[in-house]
Amino acid sequence: MAIQVNKIKFYRCSQWSEGSDHGGDIDTANEIASGADQNIFDDVSDAQRVAGSTEYRKIYVRNENDDTWLQVVAWIAQFTPAENDEIAIALGTNSGTVSSEGSGATYVSPDAKDHADALNIGDLAKNAYQAIWIRRKVTAGGDGYSNNSFTLAFESS
Repeated sequence: MAIQVNKIKFYRCSQWSEGSDHGGDIDTANEIASGADQNIFDDVSDAQRVAGSTEYRKIYVRNENDDTWLQVVAWIAQFTPAENDEIAIALGTNSGTVSSEGSGATYVSPDAKDHADALNIGDLAKNAYQAIWIRRKVTAGGDGYSNNSFTLAFESS
């Protein structure tokens, strides 16, 4: 049976509030709606734009199909259009927090599934999940930008 895209779900981590304790295991009560405004990062404030800012968010990709999703890879399919904003991703663990895992991870910005830096998630059996850290860096002094967004992609290799 084929993998159904609508059964690939994205969830928040259990400690979603910003700060050094952001992270933890999957929170299946809080699905992340694709395309919703501020579903992962909040808007960049004027103070963050002026001073610069680095923020981390931990999300989970979960396979809710009956079959195993084989050889899954992740990449950034669309980067933010703001010139002073950078998105990068890294694999995480089910227990890590910003202070102990997220800020020390090795981040990459692959732009295609066949890119050498694409994240290799491996196989996801039914109801299995994988943590992904997302880092947003806003360089100091950049112009303001409204409607900023990015898109992550996940697919079998």
